[in-house]
Amino acid sequence: MSEDFNVDEYDKINVRKRPTSLMARSSKVVMVREQDEFGHWRDRIKMSQIKFGDVEKGVFLDSYRKWGRMGEAAAEVGVSTQCVRAQIHNDQEFAEALLICEEEYKEKLIGHHQDLVFNGTVKKSYDRNGMLVSEETIYPIRLIEMELKKHDAGYREKQEVAVTHSGGVLVAPSEMGTIDDWEKKFAAMPVISPDPDKVE
Repeated sequence: MSEDFNVDEYDKINVRKRPTSLMARSSKVVMVREQDEFGHWRDRIKMSQIKFGDVEKGVFLDSYRKWGRMGEAAAEVGVSTQCVRAQIHNDQEFAEALLICEEEYKEKLIGHHQDLVFNGTVKKSYDRNGMLVSEETIYPIRLIEMELKKHDAGYREKQEVAVTHSGGVLVAPSEMGTIDDWEKKFAAMPVISPDPDKVE
């Protein structure tokens, strides 16, 4: 090796990419029994590609419909989210089914939200002997407030103000000392804005 060869510099230039985990590449560990060239049988550990077929897609869709989370649904069938996205791209029927599941999840979520808003939840109080003492219906004030803001502008914090503008544009200098300087400079200028009473 030559004297001017620097190992540190070589390592910086030839940075190897860290290999992706086999588990992250939708693979699983399996034990296989194989026969070698001498006829002897032995067990070997191999990585086997996990199948994402129709049955697995069905399980994935059921989980996604229930929880609305792609990562958890993919983990349930043992595949990565990249594998799922590839199937969305390649399988139109699966992609359409996924959209339907997403809509069902949204409808379920909205239904639960509105059920809480209108019906509340019942809080039960018991004594030390386990006997029911009282029942109280609790309404989620924050959810009710959000629902009101969505449907009634009077409950929104920021009001939208309608602004109408007619006339020209005034171009002003970037620096002006006082209001007297302003009047001296622009007092003789003609008014270019139209009379609002004469404009339809």
